[in-house]
Amino acid sequence: MNSILKLVFSRKLLRKEGAEGFSLIELVVVVSVLAVLSAIALPTFTCFPKKAKATAALAAMKEIQKECKVKTYLDEAETFTGSTLDGYKINAGGSNKCEGSDGRVSAIPEDTSTYPTFQLAHATGQLKYVFKGKTGTDFTDCQALICNESNRQLIATNKSALLAKISKNNDIVFEDSFAERGCSAYALVKGSSWNQAQANAEKLGGNLTTPNSQDENRFLIDKYTRKLSVEDPNWGNGLRSGAWIGLSRDSEGKAKWSNGEELDNSYESPYGAGQAKPSAKYLSEGTRSGYHILMTDPSGHAQRHGGLNGWWQEPANGPEYYGLGSGDFWGYNWGIAEIPLCSQ
Repeated sequence: MNSILKLVFSRKLLRKEGAEGFSLIELVVVVSVLAVLSAIALPTFTCFPKKAKATAALAAMKEIQKECKVKTYLDEAETFTGSTLDGYKINAGGSNKCEGSDGRVSAIPEDTSTYPTFQLAHATGQLKYVFKGKTGTDFTDCQALICNESNRQLIATNKSALLAKISKNNDIVFEDSFAERGCSAYALVKGSSWNQAQANAEKLGGNLTTPNSQDENRFLIDKYTRKLSVEDPNWGNGLRSGAWIGLSRDSEGKAKWSNGEELDNSYESPYGAGQAKPSAKYLSEGTRSGYHILMTDPSGHAQRHGGLNGWWQEPANGPEYYGLGSGDFWGYNWGIAEIPLCSQ
């Protein structure tokens, strides 16, 4: 590119005395070069402040990691020095204790779709990122994800393969329910039970969704409330809508996500009232349970208890548990599948 510019300007200097301006061809070349430079530079300039904000949060978490490690070694009170970050907040359960909230300290961005979350596990001292459906300790990869560098072609390839799977399995997928957000794709899959919905999500190459931020939870609600709305005859045919997500509890009440991630309460998880703990009834019965997002509720129960748009517990086998027949109403017949788009 430098050689092209040198050629243009050297031609200008070689003109006879009295000649003025550039030729039309020279102007076209210069404009073309500037257009190319702009196409390269503008995305870089746009991305720079995003990377700087994430880098500052990561640096703060590394300092917390070092400080907690030293105080553990010296057998001192395990607390860290707080810091104020642009666009991030440090979540340690309302204190500056190294054990944090539920065993970890997190740097959580205001916008989890644009910036990564950083987590420091107290037990292992490991620092990792969670971003766009990926979790890892390679922070160079994490920075690349901020502007989707080197991922555009991979996303396009994975999206094409997923759409082919959806077409092949259209008998289990709600029509026109495909959606994208960052490195994740979503679709509604059949399942009156949590197990059936999870099995159908796996057929698409994913799992029932792991909405690990309020932003993602709201995205799913906005996308699917209308599609999932059905008339509930038990409440005057008022509209009810909800869908299974990947959170479940085993017969002993232990919670886990369908994609293998541990439940992280440092996120402001939108549990419904009383749903953060396992149901005492299910525990006494040894009943497995699954969670669904309750989007609309004609009974008003969720609204009165502050849990509408939250996660509510039901027996994992749904209609079977309640002894419902084929003609009986059951409001949760779909799950939200989440399929990663940025993974090889």
